[in-house]
Amino acid sequence: MNLIDLEAFVSVVDHGSIVAAATVLHLTQSAVTRRVQSLEDVLGVSLLDRQTRPLQPTLAGRETYEFARPVLSSVSDLKAAITQNGEPSGDFRFGLTRSFDDTALARPIQNVRTKFPKLKLHAFVQFSGSLLESLANRKLDAAIVNLPEGSVPPVSLVSERIGMKSINVVAAESARFNQPVTLKELSASPWVVHPPACPTRQSLETALLQQGLPFETAVETEGIELQFSLISNRVGLGLAPSDVFHSSPQRKNMKVLKVKDFSPKLAVWLLYSKHVGRLAPVVRYLRGAVQQHLKLRT
Repeated sequence: MNLIDLEAFVSVVDHGSIVAAATVLHLTQSAVTRRVQSLEDVLGVSLLDRQTRPLQPTLAGRETYEFARPVLSSVSDLKAAITQNGEPSGDFRFGLTRSFDDTALARPIQNVRTKFPKLKLHAFVQFSGSLLESLANRKLDAAIVNLPEGSVPPVSLVSERIGMKSINVVAAESARFNQPVTLKELSASPWVVHPPACPTRQSLETALLQQGLPFETAVETEGIELQFSLISNRVGLGLAPSDVFHSSPQRKNMKVLKVKDFSPKLAVWLLYSKHVGRLAPVVRYLRGAVQQHLKLRT
């Protein structure tokens, strides 16, 4: 057994195909295939279910992967310590949940590039559910996600709760409501919301369901500024994190509704791999940047 065979196998699992692994490792597809087969020959078991797309590890493959990741991470850390005085280098793949505005990490990204010039950054803004899936599939090194208050992150990841976000119900400035309102009164109106993977939407649906109230969507869309435009034009009611709402140039055309029986909050979590290794200083920096952002917007 050798490290290059382990590296090829881990890369195939991480990227879901021989083709993608070959591209990342700068090898031919046949070379990657030979290395995986060599590892299988040494271990005497099949490591990949070759009937699935994307490729998935077998039970033996998953166990091998869990052993291989920290080994490769340690080797990478050793190389960095010797050749680069321990400075983080290589790819750093991180995600940010959509409940932040897209510019929330603009300055932190610039600062990370200055502080860790040998890193190649890959930033993704997605729903928390998608980020959790990418973390589980080892496509991300770290992510900032939102989970409903009381929810617990997967135990397979290192998790740190770093803050809370208040969620507002918003309506067009011209909409007529006697405040404070109730969910029953709001349920007569349609909603402009994110797709079902959004935790803020899930909180609303759960609250309505518990009271036996209807939930009608007018428009489902991922873009928060598009949502705000539609809400401003009285297409429907919406949900918005307090910081995102108050930083939007469209806030003058909307208003926050005070709701007697619905005041959702989302916990902000930093999640990352147990084998983050040499990237630990970068993860800590990311945590500090987001905590500072939350402090400034609170």
